[in-house]
Amino acid sequence: MTTGVTTSGKTLIYDGDCPMCNATVGLLLRLKLLRSEQALSNHDLSGDDQQSVRAAGIRNQLVVLDPQSRETRSGIDGILWIVGENTGNHLAIRLLSLPGIRHLLRWGYQTISYNRRVISPPRRQIVCDCEPEVTLTRRLTLVVPTLVLAVLMTALFGAAVFLGWQLGDAPAGAVFMCVAAGSGWVALVAAALVLLRGEQRIDYVAHLVATMFVGVLVLVPASLLALVLPRPALIVLDGLSVLASFSLMLAMQRRRVAAIGLSSRWLWAWIIALAVGVAGTAAIYF
Repeated sequence: MTTGVTTSGKTLIYDGDCPMCNATVGLLLRLKLLRSEQALSNHDLSGDDQQSVRAAGIRNQLVVLDPQSRETRSGIDGILWIVGENTGNHLAIRLLSLPGIRHLLRWGYQTISYNRRVISPPRRQIVCDCEPEVTLTRRLTLVVPTLVLAVLMTALFGAAVFLGWQLGDAPAGAVFMCVAAGSGWVALVAAALVLLRGEQRIDYVAHLVATMFVGVLVLVPASLLALVLPRPALIVLDGLSVLASFSLMLAMQRRRVAAIGLSSRWLWAWIIALAVGVAGTAAIYF
């Protein structure tokens, strides 16, 4: 069922298919920065309201609509607009609205919003005119920093394992782990560039990087504890951490492969590529 914006005040319109958007709106409601009648999914709009928010760019960013003046503001500007009114233009809102801070927030918000299907994919494939516009530049704003952090964390884990397990020095461990873990991912990227086309190719690579980042993030505590734990305890902790990391990444890949409309063969390819990469590198090194 569709409806119009019926509140007398501003209304925040969001992507109802986005799990992250739903969670964000829920948080704003719990913090009482937004009233329940001020939040509306884009699927619950019709007529002039629907046309207004589409023109304002609802497919890429949330939109705040003033039903009286018909003025719209998108993204972080819209959030500050409606939250500022609800909080009486609180000091924190005024500070966040300052030039420089506002521009930084806008860049961060756009990076997340344009890549929301990668950061938090829906549980089914969605094809509609509310999809974020996919461009290589927008994807790279997420992929590049995420990939750099993932590589650094992988190197940290490798250095910690080699030192804690007394397998060698830290640089050797860092290089070994990056090669062992990274070779499988590189093979998958190469396969995607050859076998996939258009947006699906860009999306798959972005989903791989997101999965890698979360998986390596699980290993950070074990990397840091290598400085204080004895070798037997560290071996157990590292083993459990790797198991937890793989299980989490497997669940993420299963959901992400389905979200972009790929068959389960891509999930099996991911499992095989990682296993072969680690086993092959270990066999050569040791």
